[in-house]
Amino acid sequence: MNTIKKSLVTFTAAAGLAVTGFGVTNLTSNATQSVQAATIVTENVPSVVRTNSDVKLYSDASNQAKLVGRSLAAGTDWAVVGEAKDDAGNIWYAVAGNEWVKGAEVTADPSAQDAATQAPTATSSVESLINTAKSFIGTPYVWGGKTPSGFDCSGFTSYVYSQATGKSIGSYTVAQESAGQHESVQSAQAGDLLFWGNQGSTYHVGIYLGNNQYIAAPQPGENVKVANISGYFMPSFAVHVL
Repeated sequence: MNTIKKSLVTFTAAAGLAVTGFGVTNLTSNATQSVQAATIVTENVPSVVRTNSDVKLYSDASNQAKLVGRSLAAGTDWAVVGEAKDDAGNIWYAVAGNEWVKGAEVTADPSAQDAATQAPTATSSVESLINTAKSFIGTPYVWGGKTPSGFDCSGFTSYVYSQATGKSIGSYTVAQESAGQHESVQSAQAGDLLFWGNQGSTYHVGIYLGNNQYIAAPQPGENVKVANISGYFMPSFAVHVL
């Protein structure tokens, strides 16, 4: 996360603004004068913008704006102190007194957008994994099997992760122990791997579904199925992969 380069400031028509790094500027008088051909926006103004590339600063919010000879580095966050729309309908943001950037060259409220995009991605990955795993319920156990014609325990988890997420977690239990972060069974989340046996010599693996259930290819003579975690066959630890 980038550090915001200027403190957040409320933009009002009556308030003056002192901004370090750009000199002291009165936004009330100068910004209003410099955007006479533009419309000042006062609603839904973002608090922060992030530069998409090296962004040039302009003297005002218009197509005739002059460059001020300074620029903002790519990928940096800046507090917004004003927003305006020019006569062509283009959005501009004031990031320091009387110096403006083009709205098309920055991302508004990047932190909020990051959170909005990241959370659904994680959720959809787990849902895809679980749905893929359940689609193989009834597939017979085959020793060394790694395809839908037949799975052993590690062949099943490896195939499901590869199909659902594109991740390669290894083809046998000990290799899969290194696919993510180790955690206790009590801390396991849906989509995590569950292992039976000591680390470095595990003999069985399944995928945790949540609500004390997991799915696995159990043993010869049985099929892929959902089972409950129980005291007589308790997993030893879990690995968080997604």
